[in-house]
Amino acid sequence: MTQIPPQGSALLPLIDLAGLLDGSPDGAARVAEAIGHACRTTGFFYVVGHGIEPRLLEAVFALQRRFFALPLAAKAALAIEQAGNNRGYVGMESENLDPDAPHDVKEAFNIGRESTPGDAAAPTPWPDLPGFRAAMSQLYAALRQLSCDLHRAFALDLGQAAEYFAPLVDRPAATLRLLHYPPLGQAADGRLGAGAHCDYGNITLLAQDDVGGLEVQTRDGAWIAAAPVPGAFLCNIGDCLMRWSNDIYVSTPHRVISPAARDRYSLAFFFDPNPDAWISCLPSCVSAGRPAAHAPIRFDAYLAEKLASTYRRAAD
Repeated sequence: MTQIPPQGSALLPLIDLAGLLDGSPDGAARVAEAIGHACRTTGFFYVVGHGIEPRLLEAVFALQRRFFALPLAAKAALAIEQAGNNRGYVGMESENLDPDAPHDVKEAFNIGRESTPGDAAAPTPWPDLPGFRAAMSQLYAALRQLSCDLHRAFALDLGQAAEYFAPLVDRPAATLRLLHYPPLGQAADGRLGAGAHCDYGNITLLAQDDVGGLEVQTRDGAWIAAAPVPGAFLCNIGDCLMRWSNDIYVSTPHRVISPAARDRYSLAFFFDPNPDAWISCLPSCVSAGRPAAHAPIRFDAYLAEKLASTYRRAAD
């Protein structure tokens, strides 16, 4: 079930999701146990057996390279400040994930959930690139389903029915984020591709090119490489799921050290609850010896606080 990845770190397990996805109760229980152990310790783990076609990922990476190679004016026309709702282009050095470090040296493009009958969603300002919207929408749908499947494992591990989270994540505040890090290395002025931070929501699924640069902080404060593993997504726990689990799961700091001589591309799928979902410590995670550590909060209010803090720091 769990093995050391051929690349990456021996401290970050690789978990085959086949037992979770094939409908076997015993297989689901084994996968949930392996995932639960990773969530309690490193907060990061690789997943394979997820069913997402390599050809789709190859197409998406090729398209995002084309997008970031567009003239700045074309990208700026899709700016997040104009589109709103956390959709659109995020310019270079617009974010400051670590308030004690210089601004992050990266650019991004955020894609949100598309509207369906009975489920209105804010539009994404799509670039005029053939095939771009279709490929991104296909990957978004696949990662959304994978994230829902992972939440069945979380529920089982945390003592809930497998479908506990289903009505709380069926209209998710999920974002597919394309990322480009120009060559930088660890410059003398301390600039990084992305400063040390924990993610805000429930989980993040990450696909990387072969450049590397992502680092994860261990419990003793050391930084270890979380290198690409062919065919795998890297999953990490965010602050919101940690809060839901009453801090049984851990949200782990991570950062990006941009390479010295190569551009780095990655894509991250941030899967968060429905905007109106109440985040309250699960009853199975609360006991006399472990009282609730957090007051209930609606996810939209929680996320607004987190995003405002990040962009406010970047503007300082």
